[in-house]
Amino acid sequence: MTTETEFNLALLTLEDAKALNTLFKGNKDIFKTYFPETFKKTKTIKASKAYIEEAIALSEAKKSFHFALNTTIHPEMAGLVILKEIDSEKAEGEFAYCLDKRFHGRGWITQAVERVSDFGYINHQISTFKIITHSSNEKCISVAQRSGFIWHSTLENEFKPARGKAKDMELYILKK
Repeated sequence: MTTETEFNLALLTLEDAKALNTLFKGNKDIFKTYFPETFKKTKTIKASKAYIEEAIALSEAKKSFHFALNTTIHPEMAGLVILKEIDSEKAEGEFAYCLDKRFHGRGWITQAVERVSDFGYINHQISTFKIITHSSNEKCISVAQRSGFIWHSTLENEFKPARGKAKDMELYILKK
């Protein structure tokens, strides 16, 4: 596992549009399947700007927070971490994240999830966090477990990938 100084997290800004577009283009095979809506919204730099404008508005409304995970040595966007589906009455939110395949296995997403859950708890009083993943996604399950999430239940037909049948998904929960 690497140290936290090899990446930083910051809320998306309009200046991130080209980097976001590059991230999704460079990982289109996997992102197109598992992040179909975000993939569609980042196909061009102009579309990425519109996506970021929407993300900024959602942040201002405290509905979701979109963080760019950027490398620090040779600055580039390596991933995206989103705290979404925020319900302030229930004090809960859900994670979504993706990472450029070139940066897998470094522990960055686990660290980012921990940092963003602290952000949600401290700044927005979110006390219940969710990660929803397919049972075959061992890396995502590992991130959930290393971040303190506990398996809760199976959600039947929860996710419809861009290609294929609806899939059951596993719900992991972290309570702070």
